[in-house]
Amino acid sequence: MSESSDDNDTMCRVSLRSFVHPQACSQHREATGHHVRQFPYKCDSCPRRFETKQAWFQHSNDLGHWIWPNFCESQTCGMRFKFEDHCEKHMREKDHYDKPYKCETCPKAWRTQVERARHQASAKHYTHLHCADCDRYFDSRGNLDQHRKSRIHQGTTVRCPFCDAAFVSASGLSHHIETSACPKARNLDRQKVWQFLRERDPQGGFTERLLTYPGSKLSAEWDPSSAWNGSGFQCYICGKQYQTPNVLRQHVMSPVYQAPIYHCPNWNGKCGGKKFPTLAAFFNHLESESCGFMKFQGVLDGVGKFFAKDIRQLVFQ
Repeated sequence: MSESSDDNDTMCRVSLRSFVHPQACSQHREATGHHVRQFPYKCDSCPRRFETKQAWFQHSNDLGHWIWPNFCESQTCGMRFKFEDHCEKHMREKDHYDKPYKCETCPKAWRTQVERARHQASAKHYTHLHCADCDRYFDSRGNLDQHRKSRIHQGTTVRCPFCDAAFVSASGLSHHIETSACPKARNLDRQKVWQFLRERDPQGGFTERLLTYPGSKLSAEWDPSSAWNGSGFQCYICGKQYQTPNVLRQHVMSPVYQAPIYHCPNWNGKCGGKKFPTLAAFFNHLESESCGFMKFQGVLDGVGKFFAKDIRQLVFQ
């Protein structure tokens, strides 16, 4: 069943038509598409060639044209051998074994499940770790989920109600507003946003029921310059050192040491109503889907309810 050239033949091996000159036969093949490479299956006994293996088998069975009725056939190329050891040698040298066990994500295939499992474990070629759109693999399902929630796949569809800046997530928009980073809402901060949302959440669905905003526990007279320990300005709470007193003050005044003012509504879920010092942290928790309260897309769809049009009035207060 070799694919040797028949350029010098005077007979078409497909139609069995004979010609006086090889050139005439070649022109016939060009006109009809009767090329050897397109009809790779050759009968053992007659000159006929076939385009498909099924047609070749049917012809040989109907006319009894097998040379070796009990032949051994290569698992992939269809070449036939009288002896099994010859067939095995051919498949071993040409790697012509049937490989039914395909990788979940790449074109490779193996003869056994064990070989496939070894490949997928070493290359992490699992469907649940593969981004088909980017053809990238990740070490964990969590990393893949974070990738799918990134700007690459989600775009920037969350808009600031003041400056119209675009963000990937609700947590990004919240951080933008809470840190007074919005150029058209410089007077907004964590305290004003919390007070605004607390008024619109009278049942305490996600805001902590506090009488007043929990301010800093530091004394107004505290001077970060006094925290010099000989090599840096040291935080008396966590022990970290900073190069300048202003950086230390920013660290101590950050939400890290602020009392929680929001909580997850999922009291009976995995997180048990986990509490957060900022709205950005609260949204980030929901977006992670760690407690199963809602999906990432659900957070994006519902962020407009938190930043409704009437929040604009805070800018003018």
